[in-house]
Amino acid sequence: MPKSKRSQKISLTKTVRKGRERKEAIVEEVRGCVDRYKSVLVFETCNMRNTPLKELRARLRSSRLFFGRNKLIAAALGRTVADAYRVGLDQVSESLLGGEAGLIFTDEPLEVVQQALKDSEVPEYARSGFEATEDVTLEEGELPQFAHSMEPYLRKLGMPTKLVAGTVVLLCNYPVCVAGDVINSDQAKILQLIDNKMAVFKAVLTCHWSEGEFRPLSAE
Repeated sequence: MPKSKRSQKISLTKTVRKGRERKEAIVEEVRGCVDRYKSVLVFETCNMRNTPLKELRARLRSSRLFFGRNKLIAAALGRTVADAYRVGLDQVSESLLGGEAGLIFTDEPLEVVQQALKDSEVPEYARSGFEATEDVTLEEGELPQFAHSMEPYLRKLGMPTKLVAGTVVLLCNYPVCVAGDVINSDQAKILQLIDNKMAVFKAVLTCHWSEGEFRPLSAE
């Protein structure tokens, strides 16, 4: 039986001294999860938001989900074959680094976890840098959904508006965004104001590790 690396020390010299004890506790917690759970899964998120991530945690309450501090978690798992906490975990570390990725420790069947991720998909407001998926144009005329006090702010966002008898009026057709174009912060705010949820929070599995065996998973 291979020698346990649970007590193996790793260098934290490149991390900030403040919170060192917390970092060491996370390393121990991650390694404890490796010992406790049958499987380790890496997932990547698209249009990351905190609320749907919390809902995903609730759906997988019997599992342990980590999101953030990926460099530290990768160090706990081991970044090379030589310092891997278990055989193959260095490949998990490699999959975890880069992008918005997280880790799931679980005893649930793979299909159950995949379904939990699928059930967590929800529409979200697009942010600056998002590639528009559709053309959105506001038609000339009254905009009764906006209070009169909003009119100066709408003009600040670039919309050609004015107040007419206390009602916000759009002076001409206004193209908010065009499909395929990258939206800016003003466009993102307008889409939010008109309640257009163009983006989708989505999480997909990218790899699976169990009992020393690592295998990539194709994202659908």
